[in-house]
Amino acid sequence: MRRYELLEELGRGAFGAVWRARLIGRGAFSREVAIKLLHSSVTEHEHGAELLARLRDEARLLGLLRHRAIVAGVELVHFEEGWAVVLELVEGADLGEFVSRGVPVSVVWEIVAEVASGLRCALDTPGLDGKPLLVQHRDIKPQNLRVTAGGEVKILDLGIARAEFAAREAETQAVRYGTLGYMSPERLAGVDLPAGDIYALGVTAAELLIGASLGRAQLDPDAHNTQIAAQLAPLPITTLERGLLSMMLAARPGDRPDAREVERRARALRLARGVEAPSLLSWAERAVPEALKARRPGQRLAAPRALTEQRSAPLPPSPPLTVGLPPPPDRPRVTLAPWVFFGACASLFVGGLALLVTSRLSQEAALPPAEAVAGVSPTPPEPPPAVVLTPAPAVATAAPTPPPPKAAGVTLTVASGAEGVTLIRDGQSFTVPGTVPLGTYRASMSGWGAETNSLIQITGPGTLSCDTLVRRCRLVPAPSR
Repeated sequence: MRRYELLEELGRGAFGAVWRARLIGRGAFSREVAIKLLHSSVTEHEHGAELLARLRDEARLLGLLRHRAIVAGVELVHFEEGWAVVLELVEGADLGEFVSRGVPVSVVWEIVAEVASGLRCALDTPGLDGKPLLVQHRDIKPQNLRVTAGGEVKILDLGIARAEFAAREAETQAVRYGTLGYMSPERLAGVDLPAGDIYALGVTAAELLIGASLGRAQLDPDAHNTQIAAQLAPLPITTLERGLLSMMLAARPGDRPDAREVERRARALRLARGVEAPSLLSWAERAVPEALKARRPGQRLAAPRALTEQRSAPLPPSPPLTVGLPPPPDRPRVTLAPWVFFGACASLFVGGLALLVTSRLSQEAALPPAEAVAGVSPTPPEPPPAVVLTPAPAVATAAPTPPPPKAAGVTLTVASGAEGVTLIRDGQSFTVPGTVPLGTYRASMSGWGAETNSLIQITGPGTLSCDTLVRRCRLVPAPSR
């Protein structure tokens, strides 16, 4: 029988703690892991049920994702001390520790390629029903990206991720999460699209190159694009490199490349820098240990403390094995309603411990910062709290809140030569030209024989431009009036 021993506390908050622990199995098998443990008293909290639901949702999502850039989930366990998610232990430093120091351009492109690859995997990985999970991280930022001394990159903190899996328990679609400085214009306006993660990755890359914060996005597209161009102009990078950053940071989501394209271009840009340019591995071998030395040690126990598993603890009934939507929380939020949620898409988001409490609590840390989650090193300075954009409070009623009305459709046309285009989502198809609801679709066109493999985001009226050679469509937004 396997058992766990707590070794060192890596971080603590109002609702739980993150520990370095040891998993012990039969035949003298042992392995160090990270355990995100909620206090047993959390059930007495006003939002205790939601916290527990989010923890279990995170564990289920981590169990479905498998990628080198995503922290691996081990299991969901109920101990006498409370519910816990067991995660891969990732020893390294978060990129937030390197923003002010600067990172070589060649290394930045390797990091961008790895993160984009992880985001693509999270979008495309099938759930138990065979449909893509369509995971949106919703809080990509330097503090949620960890680099190991061996040159691995891990996306941390799936606490506020949005995904399509019906076994989820938490229902938080009415609340928008993220960190203001990394939220795209459409995400600030309340629209969640995969392109929002590409924007946040672009901000992260720009900050690593600039060595300072990029600042908040502007809602006016022209003003936003002008501001970005001015910020990127002084950087000592090539025209192609500036071009990719500009596309990733474009005001309109339809103008940004998808994760697959970002990965492809970032790898090409890294190769163009040549073999003499610093590699991610050579840089990490030096920079990560230096960052770890500067950290304050964690609180190590005098002797390992065994955890006792409660085998009788039943899980709440879950819906059929299909796919739905689990959003988690993170740093700053507009209505400052934090509750620390240790998010970690397995290794993907281990460093991001943000147990958000979607309540109007005073701004207290609920769980340790992301760094503590999967790092052997002590908890570094906690990043700014995740901003939660909470809509105006509705009048409470005893009856469950009805689902929000479907968004009104927008008019789409097609460019010449692209006839017979059909947009497909959730088994429904919409013919273009015509009226289509806002959302994310896969496209099909006469003569292709199948729908495209890439997603297309419909964010407003415009024209579909389709390339029959690569079987890909993109939305050209209609001119603003």
